Amino acid sequence: MARGVHVRSEGQGYLFEPRFNRAVKVKRADDRVTSNGGALLLREVDHALSLLADLAGRLRDPRRQEAIRYSLVELLRARVFALSLGYRAQDDMDLLAHDPAMKAAVWDRPGDRVAGERLSSQPTQSRLLGILAGVPGNLEVLRDFLPEGVLRHQRASGSDRAVMHGTVDVDGFPVAVCGDQEGGGYNGYHQKTEYYPLLASFSPEGDYGHSRLGQGVVHAILRKGRAASDEGALRFIRKAVKKARRLARRLDVRMDAAFTSGKVMDPLTEDGILFIGRLKSNAVLDEKAVPHLKRPVGRPPGEGYEKVVDLGWHQAASWRHAQRLILVVVDKPEKNGQLKLEPDYFFLVTNREEDAEWLLEHYRARGTFEDRLGEFNAAIGVHLSSGGFEENEAMLLLGLLAFNLVGVLRCEMEDPGANGWDLKRLQTSVLKAGARMARGSQRLTFYLAAAVAPLWDSLVWRISQWRWPARWGRPARPKPRPWVAPPAHAHLCAVLRV
Repeated sequence: MARGVHVRSEGQGYLFEPRFNRAVKVKRADDRVTSNGGALLLREVDHALSLLADLAGRLRDPRRQEAIRYSLVELLRARVFALSLGYRAQDDMDLLAHDPAMKAAVWDRPGDRVAGERLSSQPTQSRLLGILAGVPGNLEVLRDFLPEGVLRHQRASGSDRAVMHGTVDVDGFPVAVCGDQEGGGYNGYHQKTEYYPLLASFSPEGDYGHSRLGQGVVHAILRKGRAASDEGALRFIRKAVKKARRLARRLDVRMDAAFTSGKVMDPLTEDGILFIGRLKSNAVLDEKAVPHLKRPVGRPPGEGYEKVVDLGWHQAASWRHAQRLILVVVDKPEKNGQLKLEPDYFFLVTNREEDAEWLLEHYRARGTFEDRLGEFNAAIGVHLSSGGFEENEAMLLLGLLAFNLVGVLRCEMEDPGANGWDLKRLQTSVLKAGARMARGSQRLTFYLAAAVAPLWDSLVWRISQWRWPARWGRPARPKPRPWVAPPAHAHLCAVLRV
């Protein structure tokens, strides 16, 4: 036998015996073992904040309720929890239907009978998208529910109070598509076929780091791939600010250069909405910058220079209102330690009156929001593979619900001064937890991998400290309903499809 070849010992019940150590044996796991223990944590957050049950109660379900096996809330939990755990392909739902942790977390009936059940299949999950996209009003209900989780986490963990100041970050981001999806188109700037959604995110005090006071996506729309960067931006920003009003007593908006045009800034100023954004350079602005680009006499410091210049009020020909202009000169050395031939610079435009250096730091905090967009694509993401535009928008919104749900756990993991928790780290270190289920005495006991137990202990304690506001009434609980047997063609154990 060739060196390094693994030996299969099926007769002895082993999957294989590694040659590097004959004392090591690998056996095939049974259906009581899971690598998705974090589904139980996700359900605990969902239950504590009464999220998906309330969302399901607001949606219209056209199915005959006496004939269905899976309720709308069970379909929602299965898809949102799967996305939260990093399962973005629709076919993953067939394997997760038999996962013990997923079954215990998703099933909406009490007792241990869930251990012998199975969850919804991929075709049934596709019908969920049809309900969300095809029933009038459901898509807007789903969209309007995005800020609800942020609000409930804020009020439960923050003594039922809004924060004093919050920031809404707005940006577009590309989502690649493959095939003939309705509305997908080639974007010349990104040089790929895509959708180009808009997304708005809320953060307390404009800071996404080390805050447990509620943060996350509050508004999103799917746009066609050929949409201009600022297409629909004013309407979108107004809607996002309206949705975030319940989260903070004062709000401002941060945006990039794609949105700092007169047709966006003038109405925001007239609405009394504070904003700051980067401004595209032009000949008039470059001329204003020239007097401030001169370097000081003498040897430059090793870290280079940075200068913030308040240029006062500026009004372009296409603007109805003058806006404050701030020049930022960044003169940093290259890898060889030498300064560039000319310093770099950019402009900020705002209708705010704070100190220019403070405004620059406030704007730079937007970089964390841009990182969060990258995290969404890397850790959750969505495959917008349906043929219809509305189905793909529903899938995007479900992905953002999952992003907010996992974001609640990320917020609770953060400690001031400690290393931050990005979503991928949270998935791999906390949610993708190994566990074994034992059934007995009408109970289901999950034995958790020891490596993640301290992290879970900390999270469970923090969740226990939440206080649900009494004025909201009691959180939704599972509703008794008749049991419906699975169809005859349903597999009751996992089947490998190749």
